[in-house]
Amino acid sequence: MFFKRKKKAEEEEVKDVKVEAYKKKSIKDMESIEKNRKIITILKKIKDPELDIDIWTLGLIYDITIKNDKVDIVMTFTSPYCPFGPQLLHGIEDGLNEIKLKSGIEVIFNPMWEPNKELREMLGL
Repeated sequence: MFFKRKKKAEEEEVKDVKVEAYKKKSIKDMESIEKNRKIITILKKIKDPELDIDIWTLGLIYDITIKNDKVDIVMTFTSPYCPFGPQLLHGIEDGLNEIKLKSGIEVIFNPMWEPNKELREMLGL
């Protein structure tokens, strides 16, 4: 019975589903908001252990929204299988806790992370 269900599911036609990529904010736009600056300072202290570059410079942060005592961050990792993802998330949470802010972190992979020209040069790519 299990195999029949599995086979039947495999035979069903799967239609293409288009998912719009998240419209990430530019670094310049995020830095221009005064209340983001304290958060950005914290993010610049959190390094990707594999690349030894902070997550802000890497461009892993797509958006920052501050409401009262909560900071919502939309971010990505260098890859969906990043072994240091949990460590990066804990670093953000710990940094925000130090300045008495709660965190809401959403990790997305659409769009996938792609280093900018300056970063590619830093990485020798």
